[in-house]
Amino acid sequence: MTATASPGARASYGVDADAVLRQLGQAGRFHLRVYALVALAAVQVGLLHTTYIFLAADVPYRCLIPECEAANATEYSPAWLALPSGAREQRCSRRALPEPDSCAKDAFSDELQPCHHWVYGSKDTIVAEFNLACQDWKRTLVGTIHNIGMLVSLPIFGYISDRWGRKKALILSCTLVGAIGSLKAFSISYEMYVIVEFLETVAGASAFPAAYILTIELLGQDKRVLTTAFLGIMLVLGGLSFAMLAKTFTYWRTFILVVYPPSLLFLLYIYLLPESIRWLLSKGRKDEAVEIIMKAAKTNNVTLSDETMKQLTEEKTKPIEEKLEAKNEQGLWMQVLRSPIIMTRLAICSWWWITCTFVFYGLAINSVSLAGDKYTNYMLVVSVEVIAVVTNALVLDRIGRKRTLLAAYVVCGFACVAITFVPKDLSWLATLLYLLGKIAITQAFSGIYMYTSELFPTHARHSLLGFCSMVGRVGSILAPQMPLLAIYVEWLPSVLFGATALVAGALMLTTPETLNTRLPDTIQEAEQLAQKAPPNEDIQMNSRS
Repeated sequence: MTATASPGARASYGVDADAVLRQLGQAGRFHLRVYALVALAAVQVGLLHTTYIFLAADVPYRCLIPECEAANATEYSPAWLALPSGAREQRCSRRALPEPDSCAKDAFSDELQPCHHWVYGSKDTIVAEFNLACQDWKRTLVGTIHNIGMLVSLPIFGYISDRWGRKKALILSCTLVGAIGSLKAFSISYEMYVIVEFLETVAGASAFPAAYILTIELLGQDKRVLTTAFLGIMLVLGGLSFAMLAKTFTYWRTFILVVYPPSLLFLLYIYLLPESIRWLLSKGRKDEAVEIIMKAAKTNNVTLSDETMKQLTEEKTKPIEEKLEAKNEQGLWMQVLRSPIIMTRLAICSWWWITCTFVFYGLAINSVSLAGDKYTNYMLVVSVEVIAVVTNALVLDRIGRKRTLLAAYVVCGFACVAITFVPKDLSWLATLLYLLGKIAITQAFSGIYMYTSELFPTHARHSLLGFCSMVGRVGSILAPQMPLLAIYVEWLPSVLFGATALVAGALMLTTPETLNTRLPDTIQEAEQLAQKAPPNEDIQMNSRS
């Protein structure tokens, strides 16, 4: 009974991390400073994580007619009619000219010839810069390479975070993305651009998981939902900033040089941002944790209880130290492999992440482009995500994680499947179902970060969360292929989106509820989440207050 009542104490060198964090409060000056710093990191992620949408966007172009215009011609709308009527043919083929000396309107025949040179209507993206006309696969490959980079990044930085700290992982990711991403502005070829895109993503894809985990480990269990909502809104602000800056600095090289270099300022976080107290305690670095705790108490003008002070000043005993060191010598993945509960949970979480990335990006890619300014449209699409974030903030702490996410997956699944049965003359209904599915999957995507992190122990949280997110990138890699599939079977993409979401909802029934539970610090504590236990001390104290 004693061990169950205070599981965090055993895993944190004799210090009850939850009790300490509760006494420090959650809205003092110390916390507000950390929130502000982490918020900037989240805004940076929203600003930089999908730059390829505009930088590698398609632009208008047509065939160059060498018999009638110079090789360096720049006039996009020609006076002659050398172009066929079809939209695709106009871009990649031209009418033959039997009499090269004449460029008159009726001099061109109906015979089509392939183009070898093009005139571009805009030079704002890499399409014109690297002559990517009629090579759409090269444009879309930029997004695919981006997602492959995320797949590589997450386990690497997950290990760095769990081994050397959340703070180091966050600073490293935020600064490297600025340094490497800036190099794209100096690309001299398409191949160089793609390589730098990959390296940039490997460096920067883990900034948000590091920021998220650092924040939830600073807060008590009753504020995890607000953390998710807070960081979700910061991502939206970053996305809106991205669109506004892209509209202001339309030329891709200029945009990069304006947006990426300021990320180097995150190096100042070495002095400004504290390390996760919970992580330090779980690693046995009690002295460093105590230093941060005392500084936070002083900043927040808080007096710690006598029991807490005793825990903080008490010397750790040698048996505990030896025990912890012996445990640390066990490989993390060996511990995971020896736990059927954690392995099963890891597989289920991975499917949730695959579903979120597959459906979220798939719906965005397969949606009909809105008429009007593309930057304004992007801002509108990003703004819709606020509905899902706010909904999560209102319901996750009231009806629980499982029921909220189950409802989100089921609503998304049925909405996507129902789209295939909507008659073509009811396009408004199809649009409504699409938006409903988009909001639902965004809600699931937002909530799954928190739920996944609550299912795994502190010393492996970032690594296992990173693994799930890494596997999930399979979905975002497959999503761009759905328009190609729709050419052959128009209804199949929507059915696949709906089916994967419904399977994810069914799997939600197999995992434990984490509402009002303390974050597990060890594999054993994470396994015990599946067992029905009486309310822990935190819940009892919260109910009394």
